Amino acid sequence: MLRGTRIIAGDEARKYNEIISVLRGLLLGADFEEIIVPSIWEAETFLDKVGEENRRMMWTFLDKGERNVCLIPEVTGLIQEMWRNEWSKQSKSRNIFYVQRCYRYERPQKGRYREFTQFGIEMLGTQDSSQAKLLLRKGLDLLGLDYTFDETAQRGLSYYVEEGFEASIGSLGAQKQIAGGGTYAEGTGWAVGVDRLMLAYQGGA
Repeated sequence: MLRGTRIIAGDEARKYNEIISVLRGLLLGADFEEIIVPSIWEAETFLDKVGEENRRMMWTFLDKGERNVCLIPEVTGLIQEMWRNEWSKQSKSRNIFYVQRCYRYERPQKGRYREFTQFGIEMLGTQDSSQAKLLLRKGLDLLGLDYTFDETAQRGLSYYVEEGFEASIGSLGAQKQIAGGGTYAEGTGWAVGVDRLMLAYQGGA
């Protein structure tokens, strides 16, 4: 097995599925649409968006057609591209959520892996983040988590146009940040780190 990856089984698999089930139920109840995106994408989409630190951790390579591609390091960048190029021509707004494996070549540690799962939302066509923040808080409350919420966070992604927001669990120490989001030109959204959330989730939601 490659370093920074893992097989999730037993009680950990139960926690993983419960977290996703609770958040999925919340978003479906709020009339969000679930989408499934590819794990491989054009590298150029992310190179100018993810910030210098995350850019160094991207898994990039030339495919057999000599195209520069990557394993996606996050989801918002490709959603922005799809909204600008296609979706905005079809509707004025779109509320979506996703469960996605992402990849960053970072130093593995507890709750931090090179292959990891993000549960996220994107509210396209609006820059009002109030509903996004409310949904994040509600999701974490439904999971029974004791967290703090920072609405003036400085996010490390270059596409944000104002201060972001983050949720943290102090007992997790260095891995205390469990979710983050903000507003960008095309919309607003957030993502939860499912693997990190599993460290604090006790189950039974």
